[in-house]
Amino acid sequence: VLNQPLVPVMKTSQLILLDHFADHCPGLFQKKLWVDPDIFDGILNQISDHPIFSSALLNYQLVIFLNRAGHYGNVIFPEEIAQWAGVSIVSVVNCTNCVMVAVLDQHDDFIQF
Repeated sequence: VLNQPLVPVMKTSQLILLDHFADHCPGLFQKKLWVDPDIFDGILNQISDHPIFSSALLNYQLVIFLNRAGHYGNVIFPEEIAQWAGVSIVSVVNCTNCVMVAVLDQHDDFIQF
C-alpha cells in the first residue's frame, strides 16, 4: 500500500444540486451549508461588491466557505470539500480566505460599541 503511486482524487462537483435544494428541499441546503437559503442570499448580497471577488464566482466561494466553516476540528478536511465541490484544495483554501476577508471587512457595519 505504501509503495503505490499517488492516484489523483476523483472530483465531481455537487454544487449544481444546491440550486435545486434551495428551491425544493431547503432542509438539505441547510444541512450542507448550515444556513437557510434566505440567509445565504443575504450574506451574498452583503459581500458581493467587495473588491476581493473580482475574478471568480462569488456564490461558489461562499458555498465552499460555509461548508468548511460549518465543520470544526478534524471533522472535515480541505480535501473532502475539494472533492465535494469539484475544485482543487488550493481553491478551497483561497475561497475560505477571500470570504473571511470580505466578512471581516463588514465588522464595523455590524459591531458597534
